[in-house]
Amino acid sequence: MPWMTDLFYDPATTSDPRGTFQNRRLYQMTLPGTHDAGCYVNYLTTNYLARTQSESIFDQLAGGIRYFDIRPCIWHGQFWIYHGPQYLRYYGGRIDGAGGIIDQVAQYIQTLAPSDRELIILNISHFDQFQNADHINLIAAITNSLGNHLVQQTQAAINLFDTNYLTLLTDPAGVASRVAIIYDGALDTNTEAYILANVNALPAGFFVLSPKYAPAANQMQLFDQYANKWFVRDHLRQTGMQTDQLNKLNNRHNFNYTQLAWGAGAGLWAANAPGGVAGTLHLLSWTLTPQTRLDNPIHAARNESNPQLLPFFTTPTHWGGHVYTPNTDQRINIIYVDDYASKLHINPASPWHGMAMPVAIAARMNVGPVGPENTW
Repeated sequence: MPWMTDLFYDPATTSDPRGTFQNRRLYQMTLPGTHDAGCYVNYLTTNYLARTQSESIFDQLAGGIRYFDIRPCIWHGQFWIYHGPQYLRYYGGRIDGAGGIIDQVAQYIQTLAPSDRELIILNISHFDQFQNADHINLIAAITNSLGNHLVQQTQAAINLFDTNYLTLLTDPAGVASRVAIIYDGALDTNTEAYILANVNALPAGFFVLSPKYAPAANQMQLFDQYANKWFVRDHLRQTGMQTDQLNKLNNRHNFNYTQLAWGAGAGLWAANAPGGVAGTLHLLSWTLTPQTRLDNPIHAARNESNPQLLPFFTTPTHWGGHVYTPNTDQRINIIYVDDYASKLHINPASPWHGMAMPVAIAARMNVGPVGPENTW
């Protein structure tokens, strides 16, 4: 579903204060994303509470998802997805090899027309006990499979988050759909020795975040503050996910970059800026933590969080009457969910009718305010 292509060619975007879609920078856009995107299948698990998605990466791409949370581990000498601690490990899809996640991305791109203009972001992080050789082999597997499909610039040349869309898709051979890799884009894990030693030597299409790493040029940041909540709305004496995320988005200057040792000198996030913060993407973490109540992410997403995603953008809450307003609240760049297609946008008059709700909302946010479902 090439919804980004539709916006790329849509002349109506010229009237948007952000400019035409193809001339906007990533920090001025909104993308739909999936949490633990590779946990769509169960190969071996002792933890039924860890599955987060119900469709393969190829199907997620076909359904419009453009940002993927990929968490690799080594299992039987191959790269696999995992979720959970070692004693309660969930193994999801395989990353490398025929039919693996990287291969699925390549296969999806091959289904696109030469005139399509899509961008896919893989945030590969939470490496489980990786050695230098493992990083070398994983990077080689990605570059060998995706090759010219990757963004063709290095971080020394561009800031991924602060470059206009058309430039990201363009190289001397022309304009095409592309893949960008954020390598170790997690703020809740320790630094990787291999990346520290090679931060300025990663291949084209690979980008790292600051202040976790300090590339010589084009430092960029990702505001990803997990809610870690049981409920969407405030419940009894507990703050809900909606309150948590609005508070973090709008008051990020009150939060540390990380609690880990590598961020000891980083301090707090800088204050927000009107229209978004250059070089920074902000993620809406719309994922509950039902494991602590012996529930699973699929059930929680289908029955609680995803049905309340649209109300987050349209319906005042009982706790203060606030509804997300893009003109005054911090811009949301990534709408990040479990079981992404469990709730659909239904409006036969809408260009996004039948699309998964986070995809439809993201597409709409690139045109204008969301508003009630029957208005778009």
